Amino acid sequence: MNVAEVVALLTPMFRQMLNDDELTSLRFGIVPLDDFDGPHRLRDDDPVRSNSAVVRWQILGERGWSRGLDGDEDPATLVRGVQSDLQDFISESDFAWGQLRGPRDLI
Repeated sequence: MNVAEVVALLTPMFRQMLNDDELTSLRFGIVPLDDFDGPHRLRDDDPVRSNSAVVRWQILGERGWSRGLDGDEDPATLVRGVQSDLQDFISESDFAWGQLRGPRDLI
C-alpha cells in the first residue's frame, strides 16, 4: 500500500471521529517513523512499509500521531489501529477531554 491509499482509507475515519470545528482545523499526513516530528511528509507514491511511517495530525492546535503503520495489514486493521490512537488523543486533548468517539466500523 502507498501513502495515497492509506490517506484515502483514513479520511472517512477522521470525518466520523471529529466534529465540524475539529475537522475544519485538521491537518494530517504520513511521515517517516524515524523523523515523526520533523518537517517532512512522505510522497503519495511512497510505499508504507511495516513500522516505517506514522500518521501525524494537528487538530485545534494540538498535535498527535499514530503507532507505526504496516501497509501489509488488511485495511480494516490499519484503520482501526489509527482510530484507536486518535481516540486516545481526543480523550486526552484540551478540546475533548474524556470524550469517547468510537469504536465504529468504518470500513
